[in-house]
Amino acid sequence: MLDTATGLVLADERHGAPRLPRLEFPGEHPPMDDRLTDAFRAATGVVARLLEPLDFTTAVLVLRSPDPAPPAGYGWHALDGVRRNSTAVAEWAMRSGDARLPWFTPGWFERADRYIDETLGRLGRSRVAPTRQIKLWSMSSVLRTETDTGAVYLKAVLPHLAHEPVVTRFLAAQGVGDFAQVIAHSPQDRWWIAQDFGGVDGWSLPETALTRALQQLCHLQLTMVTRTAELRTVGCPRLSLPQLAAIVPELLARDDIWQAGKAPRNRRRALAPQERERLRSLAPFLTECCERLDAVGLPETLVHRDFHPGNVVLRGEGVLVHDWSFATVSQPMFDLASWLLDLTEPVARGRVTAFIRAWAASTAPDVLWQAWRHAKPLAAVVEILKLVELSDVVGRDHDFNWLPMTYGWARRLLNAAADSTMQTWGWRQ
Repeated sequence: MLDTATGLVLADERHGAPRLPRLEFPGEHPPMDDRLTDAFRAATGVVARLLEPLDFTTAVLVLRSPDPAPPAGYGWHALDGVRRNSTAVAEWAMRSGDARLPWFTPGWFERADRYIDETLGRLGRSRVAPTRQIKLWSMSSVLRTETDTGAVYLKAVLPHLAHEPVVTRFLAAQGVGDFAQVIAHSPQDRWWIAQDFGGVDGWSLPETALTRALQQLCHLQLTMVTRTAELRTVGCPRLSLPQLAAIVPELLARDDIWQAGKAPRNRRRALAPQERERLRSLAPFLTECCERLDAVGLPETLVHRDFHPGNVVLRGEGVLVHDWSFATVSQPMFDLASWLLDLTEPVARGRVTAFIRAWAASTAPDVLWQAWRHAKPLAAVVEILKLVELSDVVGRDHDFNWLPMTYGWARRLLNAAADSTMQTWGWRQ
């Protein structure tokens, strides 16, 4: 807990030597959003805001309003005089403010909150409650503000993901399904405001509704086959099969990623030496997969690249797909990667079947089934590439968000490569 005006930290003095406060939460990790600051206020009476997560269990909070009077049993101390809970805090204190992502710097939240009020004022609307932090991590910051005509969200992202509001507006204008309504956009800040679209979150939906969501995505993909030039114009990068084949050898040779030890920062999930050797040996196989999939002739189109139930909502009879941060022009089957994650094999095969049926008007089903044999390992590679790119952008201070998932997808790739007869259509063994 930091007082940015004085540089002092709030320390717990109730157990002898002052130490940084600790909170206990059910589950494996504390929430890195306003649920954390709500718990801190309940425990100490101090109104705080989350400034920056430092790892899976450590975070920096700042005073939300000038009120330096400490609660009973606590006191303000210089950081050097406080017994620390982890080295993460010491490393954070040594880091230059210039190296931090914008939403991890003091004053960013207040500036974003003013932008929300300015936008609401222009629209003749007003807030009815303080803004809350919904998501804060190294990829983005998401704020929610209740207004007199419904809630709005502000989202800020990394530079290479900043095309999301432009893509969303473009897709919304095509008349193919529902999309978030972007009501304000500040390109220089890489943030925008969207109306709350409500609906039932995909994680709560039955399989029949999720099948409809997949069909909706496929319908959009089929519509966008002839619109890829426009997709490029609104900011979607292209990832062709020749590009992917050229990237693979360098990606598999990233010793900084694959030779990392099983450390807490990657949840001890790093690959074992024998796994690393198998992974490096896959370059020729993956190049061949690119060539074989290219020969199938599936057209390039819009690919979400983060298509999972958390990015889907059901609204009445309609499905809305959101979070187009990674929208790319590439092979449509790559969107099956995260859509099949953690499913039983019967459910996974059912989803692949639904995809093939949706695309059958464009490509023969037997061709599509064969295409999935070549696309499945490549879909894992595309997931790895996404996560490694994020790790590179945020650097060592925040790659803990991405490394565990990177190793998970590497193991799925190894399993897919070893399954030469496609006994497993999803990712579970």
